[in-house]
Amino acid sequence: MAGQNELKLLGSWASAYVTRVKLALHLKSVTYDYVEEDLRNKSDLLLESNPVHKKVPVLIHNGKPICESQIIVEYIDEVFSGDGESLLPADPHERAVARFWAAYIEDKILTSWKKVFRAKTEEERAVWMKQMFVAAEALEGGLEECSKGKGCFFGGGSVGYVDVVLGGAVSFVHANDVITGAKLFDAARTPLLAVWLERFGELDAAKAVLQDVERALEHTKMVWARNATTADLVRRIPRNLRADLEQITLELPIELVESRSMAGGGDGLKLLATWFSPFASRVKFVLHLKGLSYENIEEDLKNKSELLLKSNPVHKKVPVLFHNGKPLCESMVIVEYIEEAFAGVGPAVVPADPYERAVARFWVNYIDNKLVAPWFQVFRGKTKEEKAEGLKQMFVAAAVLEEAFKECSKGKPFFGGDAVGIVDVALGSQLGWLRASEALSGIKLFDPAKMPLLLAWAERFTALDAAKASMPESGRLLAYAKMRQTETDAANASK
Repeated sequence: MAGQNELKLLGSWASAYVTRVKLALHLKSVTYDYVEEDLRNKSDLLLESNPVHKKVPVLIHNGKPICESQIIVEYIDEVFSGDGESLLPADPHERAVARFWAAYIEDKILTSWKKVFRAKTEEERAVWMKQMFVAAEALEGGLEECSKGKGCFFGGGSVGYVDVVLGGAVSFVHANDVITGAKLFDAARTPLLAVWLERFGELDAAKAVLQDVERALEHTKMVWARNATTADLVRRIPRNLRADLEQITLELPIELVESRSMAGGGDGLKLLATWFSPFASRVKFVLHLKGLSYENIEEDLKNKSELLLKSNPVHKKVPVLFHNGKPLCESMVIVEYIEEAFAGVGPAVVPADPYERAVARFWVNYIDNKLVAPWFQVFRGKTKEEKAEGLKQMFVAAAVLEEAFKECSKGKPFFGGDAVGIVDVALGSQLGWLRASEALSGIKLFDPAKMPLLLAWAERFTALDAAKASMPESGRLLAYAKMRQTETDAANASK
C-alpha cells in the first residue's frame, strides 16, 4: 500500500457488516486504524462521516468517507487492486453473478436474520426463521454456480466478494445454530454451504477478525431476550423451530439455480421485461443511451414464461438481460454489467474515479431502500396508517435526495454532472410511477417550494431521448396504476 493512503474504519464489534470490511482489508493485507464506536453515544466523526444513516461501518480513506459495507468492499477491491487477490471476478458476467448473490444474501438471509433478532413474539420469530432457511437452500445453488467445482468458496479456489459478504455473519450463524438447535447450513440440506462454513472459519483472515462465538452467543441471547414478550421465549424456541424447519423444506421447495449458459439462446442482447416495470426501464434506458440494439420480450407476469422461470429461478422476476445466451438479473446489477461489458460504447454512466463510484452506488442504494421501498408500502399498504407512514418516509427521502443532488451534480444538470449517471438512471426510472401516484393521491412528492432542484432535474431527465424511448407512456401508466390500486384495495378489504 502506498504511504499516502490513510485508512480509518469506524465500527462496532458485533456488526456483521463491519466484519465484512475487516475481512476485505485483511485479505488485501491493507493496514488501517480501527475505531470502536459506542452506538448509544455516537461520535461526532461518525455523525459527520455518515450523516444520512448515522451507522457503521464507515471507511475513511485520505479524509473521504465511504459508507455501506458492500460498497466499501467493492471500493477496497478497486482502490487496492494490486494488493492481495481480487475479490470480484475479472469477467463482467461472473462479476454480475457475484453481485447478484451478494444482494441475495443481503435481502433474503440477513434481512430475515435481523427480523429474527428483533421479533417480539415466538410466532413472528418462527416465520422469519423459516424464510431464512428457505433462502439458505437457494444460496446452496448460488455456491454451486459461483464455485464451478474449483473449490469450496464462492470465488472458486480462493475467497471472493460473495464469500466476504456472507463471511461477515459467520460467528452469528454459529450463535443462532446454538440458540435455535437447528443449523442454518446443515450438511444434509445444504452440504456445500456446510463445508464452506467450516473452510471459511479456517482462513487466517477469518481467525483475525471474526467475533468470538461465545461472545456472539451471549450478545444474541441478550438481544433476543430484550425483544421477547415472554420471559421463557428463548428457552422454548428450539423445540418449536426444529419441528417447523423440518416442515419448511417439504412445504416450500426451492428450485436451485440451473446452468446459466442454457437459457435465451443466440448471440447479442435479449431483454425480458414488462412495459410498466420501472426496473426494466432502467435497463432499457442504458441500452438506448449507449445505442445498443436488443430484442425486447414482453412478459405476462400472471403467466410467466418458461424462459423467465429458468433464467431467474431465484426471484422469477423481470428484468432479465441475456447477453450471448447468458442471463443476468436485478436491474442495477445489469446496468453495471452493461457499462463493463460494453466499455467505450456510448457515454459512461458509472464514474471512473473509485471514490465517486462509491458515492454514486451509495445513492443508488438509498433510492431503492428509502424511496422505492416506502412507495411500495404506500401503494400496497393494508391500512391508512401503513400508507401514511410510507408516504412520510418518501418525503424524508426526497428531502435528502434534494441535498444529494447539490452534492453530486456540483451545479450541473444531472446527478452525474454534465451527463446522466447511475443515480440518474436509478431515480429517473421511477418518475413515471411517482407521477402516476401523485395523480392518484393529489400529493406532490417533488414540491416546487421544497425540492426545486429535483423538480427541474425530473424535467430534464424525462426530456432525454433515452428516457422517451424507455419509459412508459404516462396516460397508459396512469390507467394501469388506477387498475392495480383498485385491485390492491379490494384484496386488502377482503382480508
